[in-house]
Amino acid sequence: MKPFSLFFVCWLAFVTFSKAQEDSVALAEEYLQQATQIYSQQKEAIEIAKELFIKAAELDPNNITANWMAGKLYLETINKDQALKYLLRIQEQKPSYRFDIWYQIGRAYHYGLDFDQALEYYKKYEYKVTHDMHYRGKDRVLPEDVRRRVVECNNGKEIINQPARYSVEILEPGINSVWPDYAPVLNQDETVMIFTSRRQEGNTSPDVDKDNFYFEDIFISRKVGGKWSEAENIGEPINTEYHDANIALSADGSRLYLYKDEGRGDIYYSDFVDGEWTEPEFLTDKINSSVYSENSITETSTPDLVFYTSNRPGGAGGIDIYMCVKDDKGRWYKSKSLGPMINTEFDEDSPFLSYDGKTLYFSSAGHKGYGGYDIFKSVYDSLSGEWSEPENLGYPVNTPDDEIFFRASKDGRVGYYSSVREGGLGFTDIFRVKYYGSGKKMSGSELIAQAKKEKERAEAENSNSQDQQPDIPGLPADVRFEEHELQLMDHAHRIYFNASQSAIDEVHRDELDSIISLLNKYKVLNINISGFASADGNPRYNLQLSQKRALIVLDYFVAHGIPEERIIAQGYGAVKSEDGADPEENRRADVSIVAEE
Repeated sequence: MKPFSLFFVCWLAFVTFSKAQEDSVALAEEYLQQATQIYSQQKEAIEIAKELFIKAAELDPNNITANWMAGKLYLETINKDQALKYLLRIQEQKPSYRFDIWYQIGRAYHYGLDFDQALEYYKKYEYKVTHDMHYRGKDRVLPEDVRRRVVECNNGKEIINQPARYSVEILEPGINSVWPDYAPVLNQDETVMIFTSRRQEGNTSPDVDKDNFYFEDIFISRKVGGKWSEAENIGEPINTEYHDANIALSADGSRLYLYKDEGRGDIYYSDFVDGEWTEPEFLTDKINSSVYSENSITETSTPDLVFYTSNRPGGAGGIDIYMCVKDDKGRWYKSKSLGPMINTEFDEDSPFLSYDGKTLYFSSAGHKGYGGYDIFKSVYDSLSGEWSEPENLGYPVNTPDDEIFFRASKDGRVGYYSSVREGGLGFTDIFRVKYYGSGKKMSGSELIAQAKKEKERAEAENSNSQDQQPDIPGLPADVRFEEHELQLMDHAHRIYFNASQSAIDEVHRDELDSIISLLNKYKVLNINISGFASADGNPRYNLQLSQKRALIVLDYFVAHGIPEERIIAQGYGAVKSEDGADPEENRRADVSIVAEE
């Protein structure tokens, strides 16, 4: 090729590339203008605006405004950890754009469960803000808020490594919407659910509030054929053209407690009489105050005692949980804080006393939480008159986001609550929690050890023949395992997956089918499934992938007739490979056969 021709080709390629860049920048600017206009209108369009900001940032990675808005809207909706990509671009290109950019990056790492990286950025920001005390811009985060985030990350490092025996799933589509849905309350037999929503569809008011969300309305759903029906507006006289929110429902479903913006916020109630809800009535001035807010309540097993929340003075700080009792004439007369074991300097909210009359569930921004509101439980000891130290329900019930309004079923095996998390529809949604129990279980190897021990003892006493398996303590007397069955129970069965995948390979099906046959023969046996991932992705992704792998194996067993109640499936995230170890060893789910004592 002649030198002139080569120059012309290079020049043409440069012009074409420059034109493409100009087109991308122009298109990015167009997306940015559209997104800004949409975002400034109603929050119903926030997801549309977010997608446009993301497109603008991808087309023009140097556009600081597009990157900030993409990151900001991720932090305001679901998948908050995905804000990281855009916030890091700002730090690299123009760190002075936001005074709190390190704090915001820390938040993205925090939501992604990468607590070590979050701590690094939180501490960098804490140093910055404490050494620049004169700055008072709107993007200044207070040092005490940062220090709380540091505590949460340190708590999270411990909590996330000990996943709780729960699974979490979003409720049927008829309950949740693309709008905020929260505060589920149920009757004792779980046939009626009432909750609060700021959805547009079916709302009493056509208007939005100053935050651009529609006014709160109360909706109701009934369980039909084991499924929740399409939620409907509960109607008058409960709902008005302004904010109306439910906060509790009596066990028999006959009394609904409401929060209204009267005064600074008060508790009302309505009774279900002859198929209709009565006009809401003011609860009592012994609970409601004229200058402070009372925003949630729970009944107890006795009608003479309730627990409620208030930000009145005399508590530990913020919103606290109080109790109020009736006198011998049935009149409400005295309130008292539940004390420092329950209340902290941070907010405690949405208490629920379970049907056992002693287990209190509540949300707290304090205690040993790892972000936002976490769900805790505490048990009352009637002998000592004290509450136990609140226990964090752990991952996956709690996340670094807000979890609130927890309500447990009568048997304690199911719960309902509000959360912002993956699997939701964009804002706060209502999820169902299943608890797998805490009974002591013997692994297959423990069963074999017990069998050998009993056999040796029996042989020594000449009370059993050598070829007969003796009774195993903790199991029914008629349970007799054959040798090949004991071998099947002797170890965890590893089900391997390809990278980033969770489909069961055909090579494992015979092994799983053998386990199914064993469980069909012995109803005393159950399964523990532990999912794992290699350390390739971020911590949040690895936890989700490991959980998905565990649930894929669970679904295989359920599809082959094993009741879900006999299976515990839990993801444990990444397993760091030792030097020289094959990372594929960690892309797996371990299936263990256990027996409950």
